[in-house]
Amino acid sequence: MKIKMGLMFIFLITINSYSQEKKLPKGWDRVLLEGKTVYMNLVTGSISKRYPIKPAIKIKEEVVKEFDPTIVHVVKKGESLSSIAREYGFGLAKLYQLNSMTNFDEIEIGQEIVVGYAHNEEEKNAFLNGDKGALNHDDNHHKISKKKPNSSTAHKYHTVASGETLYRVASNYKLSVETLKKLNSLKEATIFIGQKLRIK
Repeated sequence: MKIKMGLMFIFLITINSYSQEKKLPKGWDRVLLEGKTVYMNLVTGSISKRYPIKPAIKIKEEVVKEFDPTIVHVVKKGESLSSIAREYGFGLAKLYQLNSMTNFDEIEIGQEIVVGYAHNEEEKNAFLNGDKGALNHDDNHHKISKKKPNSSTAHKYHTVASGETLYRVASNYKLSVETLKKLNSLKEATIFIGQKLRIK
């Protein structure tokens, strides 16, 4: 009987030693919680009472890309602002209104010229796929609110520079386009050089 008890004791010690030496999967560590051994996921910080089988992995956060309403035309060799305006079926005045540019006489190959703003992804895709009338469903589409910014010192402002779009300004300040529009009471995404946009 004593021999059986002794063998049983040795067997239990061996099992216990083996389980302590067993290497945990990558990203896990043993910790004591209220006097009991538990397992911590070093990536997420979660605790498990069960011995982990799989390595700890970081849960991928779904990255939601913000919609950029800006539609641009990339200038090709031989093009002018007049030819670009004709291509999209509107006059030069509208092209001037859509773009924050200081010099309308000189455009360069590869330069991006804003030719419109879409309300949503479907509208933008339709326009890019050849439906030039996709943006012309609303006469007020390119009008902007010229409400003067609040003069409160608590607010911060950005002055629109040449070539900037609402989407680019929003991205620079880690804001969404919708947030920037709300801060400035803008109905549409069109902005102009020298315009002061509230960013805080």
